[in-house]
Amino acid sequence: MRVWKLAVAVTLCVSCMLGLAACGGSSSSSAASGSSSASASASASASTSSSSSSAEDAAKAEYDRAVALFDEGKFYSAKAAFEKSAYGDWEQRAAACAQPMPETGELFHDEGMTSGKMILAFNVNSQDENRGMYITVYTKDGKLVESVFVKGSGTVETGIPGGEYYVKDSSGIEWYGTDEQFGPDGYYENMVFNEVEGDSHLTALEEGYRHDITINSATSDGQSVASEESSWENRA
Repeated sequence: MRVWKLAVAVTLCVSCMLGLAACGGSSSSSAASGSSSASASASASASTSSSSSSAEDAAKAEYDRAVALFDEGKFYSAKAAFEKSAYGDWEQRAAACAQPMPETGELFHDEGMTSGKMILAFNVNSQDENRGMYITVYTKDGKLVESVFVKGSGTVETGIPGGEYYVKDSSGIEWYGTDEQFGPDGYYENMVFNEVEGDSHLTALEEGYRHDITINSATSDGQSVASEESSWENRA
């Protein structure tokens, strides 16, 4: 009988040890689980913080790019970059990108291409006095001779040597400077003269004459000049 009791005691003792082991294991597992949960939370927090920092760095970099574009005179591109960055005072900086429209007159004239032997006049009739028109004249080999601006309606007279020229114009209500003109929302076109064989965009201007180019003419007087729509990407 003592043997049986001993066996029982041993069995009970083993059961007790197993129970203690089970209790000990459960406590250890719970602690490990808590530690794992805390570690995951810390990791997620660190990841969120890192993502936030990366997003802010990217926004700051885009803002800095916008500032550089503005300083280069690329005002429309600067506006788009400020808006994309949504960083700091981006709204005020983006709003300041549109430039005041120039007054009616000549903006540029190549000093080596001045002549008193011929007058080239641009007459613009506009129903919208808030709309501007930018007109450029190029030599046959693509060199800029002059550029003029007409705000609303008006006339600009210039003097250049006789020769063959290309004439382009753009118009719009928001001005971003001579480089980016009226932005992609502006209207761009090449004038079509049909005067020079093989190139309908060239016009032959003779010295000793006054040449008037009237845009939005209300009459049919003078030579008819057509236009071909272009794009902001292909502006000159």
